[in-house]
Amino acid sequence: MDLSFFLGSTEAIAGFIYASPFGIAVLFLFTIFANASLFFPILVEPIVLLIGAFSPNLAYVLLIGIVTGTAAAIGEMSGYILGLLGINTLKKMKEKRVEKVFEIGEKLANKGMPIIFLGAFTPFPFDLIGIAAGIIKYDYKRFFIAALAGKTLRYTLVAIVGYIGMEALPWLAAMLGL
Repeated sequence: MDLSFFLGSTEAIAGFIYASPFGIAVLFLFTIFANASLFFPILVEPIVLLIGAFSPNLAYVLLIGIVTGTAAAIGEMSGYILGLLGINTLKKMKEKRVEKVFEIGEKLANKGMPIIFLGAFTPFPFDLIGIAAGIIKYDYKRFFIAALAGKTLRYTLVAIVGYIGMEALPWLAAMLGL
């Protein structure tokens, strides 16, 4: 499988992010948009992984994790806001998802921050957690802090895997054609 075209594009994107004064800002805005896209996920992880792979040093890798984690937490507030809008949001959702939202809402009432953190850290559809938190009017500051911690840890680890992956995992580099 030859990924040279894709990798060339990714290297160009990484070069823009690291060299341009607007690169980090563009990544930040893209990540907000990607995480604000309810029920139409745009994966940020592959981009963070490959940007981490082309990072000049570990400090940039950590910066990428922090920037994307912060932007993701801001973007995830869209689900929370939809939850605050309440019944109109539920009318637009499928019945099975509505049941899941109420189930999550009950759990949030008891163990909110750990559930939000784990939901943000894992590939679980986090929009459901945000909507549930909004519906039960969970404290928005606590929601944001837990989402920020989970998303930042997640994207930082993804960037670190990209950074060390090419040298530490030669089979990955070979598969990517590097």
